[in-house]
Amino acid sequence: MAVATAVRSPHSPRARSTARTTRTERTGWEVLTALLAGAAAFLAGTDFDLVRGLTVGGLVGAALAPIWVREASRFRGAALGGVLLLACLLSALALTTWRAATHPPTEAGVLIELLPVISAAMSAGALLWGQRVLSPGIVVCLYAVGSLATATTGSRFAEDPWRFGFAMPATMLLLGACLLLEHRGRKRLGADMVALGALTAVTALSGARSMSAFLIMTAMLVLWQHRPVMAKKATSALLSLVLVGALGLGLYRALEGAALEGYLGSSAQQRTEEQTQAAGSLILGGRPEIGATVALMLEEPLGYGAGTMATPTDMQAAKQGMSVLGYDPDNGYVEHYMFGTRIEVHSLIGDLWVWFGLAGLVLSGWLLWLASGYLGRSLAHRTGSALGLFLALQLGWNLFFGPIISSLPPLALALGVFLLQRKDAPATTPDPTPPRRPRRPVAGSRRRDQRARRRYLAGGPQRA
Repeated sequence: MAVATAVRSPHSPRARSTARTTRTERTGWEVLTALLAGAAAFLAGTDFDLVRGLTVGGLVGAALAPIWVREASRFRGAALGGVLLLACLLSALALTTWRAATHPPTEAGVLIELLPVISAAMSAGALLWGQRVLSPGIVVCLYAVGSLATATTGSRFAEDPWRFGFAMPATMLLLGACLLLEHRGRKRLGADMVALGALTAVTALSGARSMSAFLIMTAMLVLWQHRPVMAKKATSALLSLVLVGALGLGLYRALEGAALEGYLGSSAQQRTEEQTQAAGSLILGGRPEIGATVALMLEEPLGYGAGTMATPTDMQAAKQGMSVLGYDPDNGYVEHYMFGTRIEVHSLIGDLWVWFGLAGLVLSGWLLWLASGYLGRSLAHRTGSALGLFLALQLGWNLFFGPIISSLPPLALALGVFLLQRKDAPATTPDPTPPRRPRRPVAGSRRRDQRARRRYLAGGPQRA
């Protein structure tokens, strides 16, 4: 005798009511966690200083350390970065103590040089955890809005509001908003190109040559990722980096010619002419601090330490190194900017070496490895986002030509993007043949990400 068995359909009113009840039980914790992650991302982007370079975002990131330390360990490379940072801090204190007799440090200088680096590391950790709770696009947008909120507080904002204030936050916001669209879809590509085109036009008119070059290169690399598949074998990461180098060299020559012809404005034309005539090269003429860095490295190979003041001998060696490049160092720039309150050589590699010694050089190599690895893998597997490509290009530039203080805010966001990409990178080379219907796997990937975040939040406070 057959017995009728009632089977509850998942679409029945009772099942939907049960699902709503279950979801309501988790809503309070989910909302609280999402608000906390969003606030941490927003404050990480701001430039509110509490004391001696310790930012509000860095303090919030430090308070959330018990949560994000466990999450950061899930990303390959994060643990190595933490070890290198700790080694740098210990090396800075050891160098400062060792050189105290000949290079007396200042207490304020030690804090001003160490606390911004610590704040950036805490912010990067908070951003990694935030992407575990929210989507990467939302985290980037909140970070950019926070950066926009304090864009007017820069020391050079009045000189050029776009170039020294709004350019970087606006770029992060627009490219971060593009991350909210379908992954690798036509809408995403169109939004990336419109955003990059508008940003390039405004930035070029402001005379920012390097920023314009990064935006143009990013647009070209995004288009290269969407090229038709001509072979079954994927492009290697090394070949992709060679492509980036060739593209950068060609773009450098093109922008140099455009600046000399006056297409980037009279100010950029005058600066380019002076720098090219002084050193025979736009890069060496625009960054004569390279000569000072090499001269100081030859004089003191082990570095100087945090908060260390330069001696007249150091200044003379730096001036001689800059003179080799055709730069006239007797104009007050060396005394007031480079050695006025601390040693500043206008490059991330150079500053890390000055403050942290050999450990700083190792940390610089790790950062270069992250940026080049992201570029190589992204172009080889066609997985890079416009934001990630832009941040990788900018980090590569800042390592050689950007001062550490202005390089730290975008570096914190770049670490969140690069480390996240390393975790999600496939272990084997995927089949480059595009699927016949790409929208379905895209939606499935997005749903999997949403389900992963829901499972993480479902654990409640004990998991976080």
